[in-house]
Amino acid sequence: MEQYIFFLFVVTTSFISCVIWIAIYLLGIREALASLPINWILTELLNTGISAFFYIIAFICQLIASISYNNHHGTYIAAAVFGALNTLVYCGATFLLRIEWKSGNTTN
Repeated sequence: MEQYIFFLFVVTTSFISCVIWIAIYLLGIREALASLPINWILTELLNTGISAFFYIIAFICQLIASISYNNHHGTYIAAAVFGALNTLVYCGATFLLRIEWKSGNTTN
């Protein structure tokens, strides 16, 4: 049961951080705080990388728990599959953010 709670924790915190980043970009908070020495791309890279790491752990735990404990509920297996897809998306986003950060063409 703890695996499901951890999976939901990772999904929820990743969703909340995604909403915060959407607000930062849409509301122009980056531009409003341009005078502060914040490397926004690096901050987003770290956030996305940490989320990807926890998604990897969470979907593996979810998949193992839903298969090994004779708990073959379709919803738990579907959650693990969608967790795997989210992991791929977060890993891809981390890769693209790393390329952008390494290029050095970032603006505050």
